[in-house]
Amino acid sequence: MRSGWTAWRCRWQATGWGRGLSGAQLAVGANLARGPVTGAQFSVGANVAGADLLGLQSTVGVNVVRGNAEGAQLAVGGNIAPGEVNGTQVAVAVNVAGKGLLGAQLGVGANVSGGPVRGLQAAVGANIATERVHGLQAAAGLNVAGQMTGLQMSSGVSYVRNLSGAQLSIINVGGEVDGAQVGIVNIANNVAGAQVGILNVARELDGEAVGILSFVGGGQAHVQVWASDVALTNVGVKLGGRHIYSLFTVGYSPSIDEDRRRYVMGAGLGGHIPAGRFFFDIDAVSSTVHTKRLFDDSKHVLAQLRLTAGWQVARHFAVFGGVSANTLVTWDDSDPWKELGIGPQWRHVADEGRTTVRMWPGLLAGVQI
Repeated sequence: MRSGWTAWRCRWQATGWGRGLSGAQLAVGANLARGPVTGAQFSVGANVAGADLLGLQSTVGVNVVRGNAEGAQLAVGGNIAPGEVNGTQVAVAVNVAGKGLLGAQLGVGANVSGGPVRGLQAAVGANIATERVHGLQAAAGLNVAGQMTGLQMSSGVSYVRNLSGAQLSIINVGGEVDGAQVGIVNIANNVAGAQVGILNVARELDGEAVGILSFVGGGQAHVQVWASDVALTNVGVKLGGRHIYSLFTVGYSPSIDEDRRRYVMGAGLGGHIPAGRFFFDIDAVSSTVHTKRLFDDSKHVLAQLRLTAGWQVARHFAVFGGVSANTLVTWDDSDPWKELGIGPQWRHVADEGRTTVRMWPGLLAGVQI
């Protein structure tokens, strides 16, 4: 067989050109094969296979396969295959698999697949797959997938329309999620599983949301008003999933008899146990205590462990009451708030009298809407 390249022959020149290749091409400029390539192309400029590739392309510039690629493409610039890629693409700039990937894309810039992906996409910039991904997408910047069975990881943003697996990113965005979203911000349409982050948002959640702010359908979003031995009037916002919630509280007591006016501001985390029309909550709340204004500097920290029981009188109205274990720590020779609390107490003075720790049991009762 005679052609621009004889079977399994290797040449070195400025530009390699032939109808097809079965062997190796080496060029300072470009290797151009109008037909399929079985073997290897090495160049400083570009490698082009006019049909399918079975083997290796390696260049400082760009590798192009106009059909399917089976093997490896290695480039400082980019790797482009409009067909299917069965193997590995490694590039500093961009990797493109037009009809799908079975293997791995590793890029500093971006990895793009126009078809299904089975394997790995890893990039500093972005991973984009228009169809289903079975495997892993890992990026410093952005992950995008039409459907995902596996894991998306990013120090930036991960997005998927349908997920069966997990997202582990700073910002996770999903449509239908069957699994877990773990990040700073988690947003989804429907979730069957868990959201763990600072901010969790879901139209409907069948599972748990653990975070500072959780706005999820099927979870908890309540306002509580109660009285306690710490503050006469307290208002709290309770947000979370079915069994785990966060609580933000503000309390106020006017000066009565020898008691001084005081403000209390705190936050906590708790667990919710539903039992028909009844429920039980246990939570831990940390608060600061102030005398003049709510946002003044405070040298008084109050830790509370609270156990309450409630009755759902109507759909949006419940009453509750319970007990608390209170620990107040004051430092820098500040006033120990001797009038705060009821019942027996335990007191300890440390740090040569500059720090006082007081503990006592408490009571609380209120309503929830």
